[in-house]
Amino acid sequence: MNVTTNNYRKLLEQGVNAWNKWRESQPDQRAIDLSEIQLESLDLAGIDFSMINLRGAKLYDVSLIGASLRGTDLSMASMRGVDLSRSNLSSAHLSMTSLSEANLTQANLSGADLRGANLRLAKLDHADLSRAKLNMSSLSEARMVGAILIGANLSRADLKQATLAGTDFSRANLSEADLSHSNLNVSTLVGTDLIGATLVDADLSESNLCRANLIGANLYRANLSSCDLISADLRGSNCSEAYFIGADLSRADLSRAEFTKANLSKVNFTGANMETTNFQDAIMPDAW
Repeated sequence: MNVTTNNYRKLLEQGVNAWNKWRESQPDQRAIDLSEIQLESLDLAGIDFSMINLRGAKLYDVSLIGASLRGTDLSMASMRGVDLSRSNLSSAHLSMTSLSEANLTQANLSGADLRGANLRLAKLDHADLSRAKLNMSSLSEARMVGAILIGANLSRADLKQATLAGTDFSRANLSEADLSHSNLNVSTLVGTDLIGATLVDADLSESNLCRANLIGANLYRANLSSCDLISADLRGSNCSEAYFIGADLSRADLSRAEFTKANLSKVNFTGANMETTNFQDAIMPDAW
């Protein structure tokens, strides 16, 4: 049966139960094409939109709470302010999608493609973004408290002023990402790639950066107090005026790093490589 976009719209207007029941009868669910559709002021909580084509769709004042969007093509869609909390967007295609101010709290975005997406001011608390592609995406001022980004790719992403407290970035790629003025308090960045990242004025206090790669990173005035930086690579990084009070830098590579005017009181430097490190005017540990 050839169902036109208008017929799809009429079916959706009958409610989620009617749509989900109809979907169960469709043998080829991937053939459902809602590309470029415009939907306004609809309650679609719990709807099954998995695996369908919503490329370029425009969704205004639509509720998709708890919806299934697994593997759905939403690339270049406009979804500003849409409520997607607790929805399943695993392996969804969201490249160049506008999700600014959207609510993605507790959403499953594992393996999703969000390259170049606009997530400015979005809510992503406790969302699962493990293995997600977020290259060059905009997450400035987004809220991602307790989110999971294990193995995610955020290279060259914009995370300025983002709230990332308690987030797990283990083994993630944050190379050349901009995290300036962001809050990463008590976060996990074990083995994370932060090569060339900008962390100016970022709060990383009490975070775990064990084995993190911070080569050439800009940590000017960042707060790394009580951080675990065991075996971290800080070669050529700018740590001027940063706070490392009580941090553990044992076995870290600090060669060619800049620690001018940094506060390094109570820091553990056991086994650290400090060849050509600049400690000019820095506050050093008492036992230095």
